[in-house]
Amino acid sequence: MPRPSRHMVSPVGLVVDTVSIEGERVVVSAHPIAVDAACTGCGQISARVHSHYERQLQDLPAHGRGVQLRVQVRRFRCGNAACKRRIFGELLGPGVAQKAARRTARLDGIVHHLGVALGGRPAARLARQVMLPVSRDTLLRVVRRRALPPLTGALQVVGIDDFAWKRG
Repeated sequence: MPRPSRHMVSPVGLVVDTVSIEGERVVVSAHPIAVDAACTGCGQISARVHSHYERQLQDLPAHGRGVQLRVQVRRFRCGNAACKRRIFGELLGPGVAQKAARRTARLDGIVHHLGVALGGRPAARLARQVMLPVSRDTLLRVVRRRALPPLTGALQVVGIDDFAWKRG
């Protein structure tokens, strides 16, 4: 039997501070592992903390309860004098959550798969049964957001139907 790891409990890149149960949900307080962050404007690494704020993310349900991650995220000061962005917030990374997301990346992946497999209303009914708080519109929005971009280049090859070619 494989040995459980901390990655099964929290997304990669976060350290869990406390876990508490509030009614029908589990609240996990965490903070990022990194001590510094790259400026979103110029890319320079900074460790000068300006302030903190809390991000609330929905995560995968556990033991019949919804899970909410409360992540203490820091704002940093950019040390580059030429950079227009003086203060920037640290990004949690693609393994945790996208910028301004309300769901973790792993929950967003499940929501995407449900939307692709079942569509709007059926996926929303199944999601409600497995404790995922998403509406049918959200499911379809996630599918559209992750869709492949339309082809913009010129056609290189045109296929001809063999059956139609033989019939003239």
